[in-house]
Amino acid sequence: MSGLSKACCTRTPVGTSQSVPVSKIADLDVYVAGNTSARRGVIHVYDIFGFYPQTLKGADRLSEYLDAVTLVPDFLRGTQADPSWFPMDSQEKKEAFGKFFADYASLETNTKKLLEVVAEAKTKYPSVEKWAVVGLCWGGKLAALVSRENTPFVASGQAHPSFLATDDAKNMTIPHIVLASGEESKEEVTAYKEALEAKKDIPSEVDWYNSQVHGWMGARADFNDEEIKKEFERGYKQVADFFGKFL
Repeated sequence: MSGLSKACCTRTPVGTSQSVPVSKIADLDVYVAGNTSARRGVIHVYDIFGFYPQTLKGADRLSEYLDAVTLVPDFLRGTQADPSWFPMDSQEKKEAFGKFFADYASLETNTKKLLEVVAEAKTKYPSVEKWAVVGLCWGGKLAALVSRENTPFVASGQAHPSFLATDDAKNMTIPHIVLASGEESKEEVTAYKEALEAKKDIPSEVDWYNSQVHGWMGARADFNDEEIKKEFERGYKQVADFFGKFL
């Protein structure tokens, strides 16, 4: 399994995180976008910078495109990776990030919490017939890990992924989409794509946004750059179009 994307360890986010109105699900604060009486539901797992406005705008877009309720749970519980740690060019920064990751961003702990969130969401939003999940970077790994046998989701996806492991692709039991930036490892993404495509009975889609930086659909999206803004919108539309086939 790969670790965090190299680009993830070098690029700082754009702007700052923000306080937002939240609901409470599975003991987590959750940003809720869209129609709470919809028949479609999406859980959007942010990157390690938490409630950044760009990520929340992405949730709004998924709700608009799919006429869905979209939830962004605060898995990091009010914390976030400190932008001053990036680029991760000193031992002190690496150690601080490692402690943060162990304390708040554990893949095992947050995968379990994601399953708790969707279980409670099914009760809280009874009109929703089917749920999908998409994650950014670290969040994409969580989406992949809950896409195995007995998953409560009907489709999943990830953008500018980290921690790619072909075993995750091999264990997929639902349709899955991957959107990679030009800064991801070509070798790792290609191997992942081939593992997905080997599962002939399960639809998948892997696409490259070669002009984009790692994080263009999350906290590193710079909306002052028209090209990034355009590709941000295109990315969320592509995810929505893929999910719309199965939700």
